[in-house]
Amino acid sequence: MEKEGEFTLLKNNNGINFENTLSFSERLNPYTYRNFYNGGGVAIGDINNDGLDDIYLTGNMVENKLYLNKGNFNFEDITLKAGVSCPDVWSTGATFVDINADGFLDLYVCKSGPPGGKNRKNELFINNGDLTFTERGNEYNLDIFGLSVHSAFFDYDQDGDLDCYILNNSFRSIGGYDLIKGKREISDPKNQGNKLLENIDGKFIEVTQQAGIYNSEIGFGLGITLSDFNNDGWVDIFISNDFFEKDYLYINNKDKTFTESSDSYFKSMSLGSMGADSADLNNDLLTDLFVTEMLPKTFDRKKTKAVYDSWDKHALAVSKGYHYQYPRNVLQRNMGDNDFFEIGRFSNLSASEWSWASLIFDMNNDGFKDIIISNGIYKDLLDRDYLNYISDQQLVSNLIKTKKEGIKKLIDLMPSDPVKNQVYLNKENFLFEEVTDKIGFSMKTFSNGLAYSDLNNDGSLDIIVNNVNMPAMIYQNNYQSNNSIQFLLKYDGNNIDGIGSKIILKLDNGKKSMLEHFPSRGFQSSISNKLHFGIGNSIEVDSVFVIWPNKKISVFKDLKANEVHLLDFNNGKKIDKKLDYLSDTKKVDFKKNDLFKFSHNENNFVDFNKERLLIEMQSNEGPSITVSDLNNDGYDDFFVTGAKNQSSSLFIYESGTYKEYTSPFNEYSKSEDVEAYFFDSDNDGDQDLYVGSGGKAFSKYDQLLNDRFYINNGQNNFEYSNKSFVFEKPFATGSIDVSDYDNDGDLDVFVGERFNQNIYGLPVSGHLFKNIGDNNFIEEKSKSFDKLGLITDAKWVDLNDDKLMDLVIVGEWMPITILINNGKGFDNKTSSYNLNKTNGLWKAIEVIDLNNDGLLDFVVANSGKNSFYKPGMKIFINDFDSNGTVEQIICEKVDDKYFPILDKDELLSQIPALKKKLFYYKDYSKFSMDDIFGNEILNNCISRELNELDSSIFLNSSKGFIKTPLPYEINYSSVYDIEILSQKSNITKVLFGGNQSKVKPQFGKYDASNGWLVELVNNNSELKSNTPINLNIEGEIRKFTKFEFGKIKMFLAGINNKEIECYEINWNY
Repeated sequence: MEKEGEFTLLKNNNGINFENTLSFSERLNPYTYRNFYNGGGVAIGDINNDGLDDIYLTGNMVENKLYLNKGNFNFEDITLKAGVSCPDVWSTGATFVDINADGFLDLYVCKSGPPGGKNRKNELFINNGDLTFTERGNEYNLDIFGLSVHSAFFDYDQDGDLDCYILNNSFRSIGGYDLIKGKREISDPKNQGNKLLENIDGKFIEVTQQAGIYNSEIGFGLGITLSDFNNDGWVDIFISNDFFEKDYLYINNKDKTFTESSDSYFKSMSLGSMGADSADLNNDLLTDLFVTEMLPKTFDRKKTKAVYDSWDKHALAVSKGYHYQYPRNVLQRNMGDNDFFEIGRFSNLSASEWSWASLIFDMNNDGFKDIIISNGIYKDLLDRDYLNYISDQQLVSNLIKTKKEGIKKLIDLMPSDPVKNQVYLNKENFLFEEVTDKIGFSMKTFSNGLAYSDLNNDGSLDIIVNNVNMPAMIYQNNYQSNNSIQFLLKYDGNNIDGIGSKIILKLDNGKKSMLEHFPSRGFQSSISNKLHFGIGNSIEVDSVFVIWPNKKISVFKDLKANEVHLLDFNNGKKIDKKLDYLSDTKKVDFKKNDLFKFSHNENNFVDFNKERLLIEMQSNEGPSITVSDLNNDGYDDFFVTGAKNQSSSLFIYESGTYKEYTSPFNEYSKSEDVEAYFFDSDNDGDQDLYVGSGGKAFSKYDQLLNDRFYINNGQNNFEYSNKSFVFEKPFATGSIDVSDYDNDGDLDVFVGERFNQNIYGLPVSGHLFKNIGDNNFIEEKSKSFDKLGLITDAKWVDLNDDKLMDLVIVGEWMPITILINNGKGFDNKTSSYNLNKTNGLWKAIEVIDLNNDGLLDFVVANSGKNSFYKPGMKIFINDFDSNGTVEQIICEKVDDKYFPILDKDELLSQIPALKKKLFYYKDYSKFSMDDIFGNEILNNCISRELNELDSSIFLNSSKGFIKTPLPYEINYSSVYDIEILSQKSNITKVLFGGNQSKVKPQFGKYDASNGWLVELVNNNSELKSNTPINLNIEGEIRKFTKFEFGKIKMFLAGINNKEIECYEINWNY
């Protein structure tokens, strides 16, 4: 029964009877051929020009099939008549392309599998125009031999004809490479790697090496994705590589060569990359990229099917040139300026099982492109219990020796569990809703190749799936509530279908949309030449701009919806000037200025060697910067903190330049300085200096953790005073703030502890030091400061307008905490201000009245929504095995029970006593903390839950604080610092910066930010955020500090392990 908003799986497929049946033997199996279960592809094209798309399905051990579309989902098998069955050979990818520009689609089929057979080479079938084809691969020089996976035809040199990229998987085994540096630059000695072929007078001539394309033995490519990634009008190439080799992004140099640029364009990539697709997901007319991997979707399958690299192996891979690769799907948002942000976790797309194809298209014609992913592996080679079983070499050897067909017996033991393909609807702003069951994709399969096409010409795109050991499937699309429009292109020369063209739609309501015409997509598959746009409730398209492969532009006006329009290069109005369709993109109005040089040099301490169960490190939290005009010359001066084994430095503006002073600070260069604060301690009119130390690279007894106080002698000579502050014990400092809390006329100091040196997660305390004069301070004890959390920031503010300074404190695994000054002490009033359920991983806070109501509001930095963290997670802390060592275990909440997020091997390395209980991975995947440790131990744990992950605004009201969201982009990464840059009239301008690279590889670093400028606009007490502006400051920002250089307004960005950056503000402050 057809139902609006759903897909219907056609039960009998109306004439399509295809199954890619695979059966292994002792000679041919997943051990002798690693791509045994990679499956076949789908190619879509109208081979007889009747307006109906036809279907070609490839098989591995079965013959390929060509089905002629007869309309109304009826198909005729014409394979034998057409002569395209490719018998007795392992077929993989297939592509329809009009190679000879005669108006009929030809067919190119890639071959793989074992060597041998008369038609083992790739085959080119030329369409004779009468539903028959003639194989002529040799004539075109396209009879390539290799483990070919797929092909793509496109005009890379803009000479008017179609060139070809052949994706070949390496013949070599995986284990023998050991992450050797420079391996990809060495060509395969047998020339069986990837190939770029230039079309020269109808012959395809290999130009691989001279064009800058790698064809080494470590090219394990599974996907080709074509797009103009840098928006310069030339086709670029993305290759997704399986196993340890990184993906390639070849940027077209416009001179018949490419430069591999993945490291500079992508901060993170997927590790075992499979299929990929590119499209504009947010209608900003920039091409985004989605790449699939093999990370399971469900929590229990992650624990039994996923294998993770150690930190050391990951760091080695990075050092050898294999970039930052992580075991998950990635969504690369195109930010323009040759930069992408990986936001797959933010978008709910990072885990989708063992995934092959990904396709991006508008399923429901609402104007936003959705995503479908094909999933499944018939024999799960990565099942952890199976891998554990076959790791016993003696057992395996005996099985092979004593059993007939021993290899088959081993393969029979592999799990074989079908899984669902995954469907995600685009809810705008890169937010995707998983709707697999909801719209009709509940069947579990072993799916590989995937394509979409409007098979019945009803204006909605249907889906065709090729499976292993299951019949191929067609899903009819029943979405009819929105309108669509479709286009066929007619171009000049030998590329008559206009492959490589870019089509931009402009609707009457001002909305825009863009597609690029590249049929080869997903995994081993290709789509129709018919380009499909969903346009919502629009009944007409105002303008269609076509940027042709030669970069000439045509515009077509007033086109009706729900029709197929032919866009002819020789028709339509030509536009001579460049189409400025990205003019709406906001640019930052800052000028970089090198006032002084300071490079923060982080030490190489590895926190994971100290605490095995940590998720991320805390040893890279500097530098900090404090600012004051020390010599009253109108130019601010700076103190910048150094890392462990690096001196902090003072910069004073003298005689037209900044002079650096390292003495006396270099006497404590072995400390890790992370905080600093200028203030006049003794009311003598000059600024003294408090320096906070921290880091994990110290024992809890190490005096190098002690903060230091420097007294200014009046001439900006700073002398260390070891008597001003007396610390009961060393601790790592997380925050400093200064105020006269007791109204006695001098400034007091609050210092927040960052963490326990040995046990991350144990709540630590705050310390209030009362100024008693003559640069001496005594600690004022208060239970209100005890065991607050892991403090990262604190601010003195008069929150209740009683002329007494209160404390607002934030940190990790704690709520935004309010300590109200009652004149005699401090009362914890967090609940009274409606903040008791705000436990987060807070990093920083700014306090300011944002909506001009006379009440102080909060802007708070958190870990963001582009990580593995989820609300409801909890940290448990205890000596779980009673061996005298306390551990922390972070858990995910599933059905009111808590499950460790750790890999089993990690947990057992710390608590070996669990080995017998957790022998099998399948058992561990089902065991909650209760099952593993028992209620008695859990009830004695220290635990904290996470409620909030967003960096957010909290507006003050009579009912307490009310959470207000920031723009989505702010939560693409962790935020470590916030700076209120200015507040003028009704606009507050705020800087946000962060990132964290030192995260275990199974969880992946947080890097999707180059800093942001956000304008918060108060409109009649209603606060709104303008679209954030990308600052383009790369790295891990730890501190923003605004300052004045004479009459020029500027700010500094303190970046971990990089140079300080300075920017001039070019707008009215």
